[in-house]
Amino acid sequence: MKNNNRVEKYFNQKNFSVAEWIFLAVAIVAGFVATFIWGGGPIGMPVMLIGIIGFTTCRSFKVKDAEVDRLLENILEEKQVERTENTLVGYDLNQTVLKKRKDGKVISPKYYVTNITFTSSETILQVNVIDLISASVEKERLTVDERKSVEVVEENIKTLVGPRKMTYIKIEDNDMHIPVTLTDYQSSQLMEKICSRHVKS
Repeated sequence: MKNNNRVEKYFNQKNFSVAEWIFLAVAIVAGFVATFIWGGGPIGMPVMLIGIIGFTTCRSFKVKDAEVDRLLENILEEKQVERTENTLVGYDLNQTVLKKRKDGKVISPKYYVTNITFTSSETILQVNVIDLISASVEKERLTVDERKSVEVVEENIKTLVGPRKMTYIKIEDNDMHIPVTLTDYQSSQLMEKICSRHVKS
């Protein structure tokens, strides 16, 4: 339950809280007083130190990107979610709660791990939907025969952290849109292989 609360806190915490802004302002003003005002050193320096310590303390209580990454890895391991060279992953950004990380990447509490298996006439997609907040995994197996088309759909969406482009796998006669992130050559090649086997006639 503790981990769930921390994930929820992570997605709701702001980059700078009110307390952080206050401590930062105090440190800056006190630093200015200590540096530029005659006789301000004895007052400005201790107050600046208080502001810096307060700001640092507030930051230390925040949930970090790396902590959420570790929690995700723990869920995948505990729930035995397999990942192979034929795996596509992606966050569902059509969520009300999103978080922009320090590296600029935008994530949501819903993470998709889709394992692809090819047979002679079918493509099998094992879709694992991970909910980071509840630490749960929903699994759905989709079997796509050669007569069904598979498309890559790109969609520009408006989010609370600005406009973003989402990429989905869309299967003919299926309502599920599977988010994928095509960030490297291997994932792009895998997606191309899926689509080429199931071209819309």
